Amino acid sequence: MPVYEYRCNRCNTRQSRLVFSWTPADSLTCNGCDGADLTRLVSGFSFHRSWGDSLNWMPDNAAGDLDNSHIGSIDSHMGRMGNAMGGEVTPDFHEHRHEITHPDA
Repeated sequence: MPVYEYRCNRCNTRQSRLVFSWTPADSLTCNGCDGADLTRLVSGFSFHRSWGDSLNWMPDNAAGDLDNSHIGSIDSHMGRMGNAMGGEVTPDFHEHRHEITHPDA
């Protein structure tokens, strides 16, 4: 359900409207003068990044001290990642971290 911006060609007011897919285009009227002569405008938009996109914060050199063959190094790196994300990690993150440090558990 997109929000579109319209300009009334009669009183020149600009307004935003939530338009459903079933809304007939000719049923929209101006909030100011009740005129039906509206022109849809091209407007800016905004978006919210997904949680997965937030993982792209890490600079290329952040894993420079990571030793993939050393469990302690991997655990330490994961701890730094979790802290850098403000502790907002999924339960899976903690489970994987536990599996790395306790492989026989």
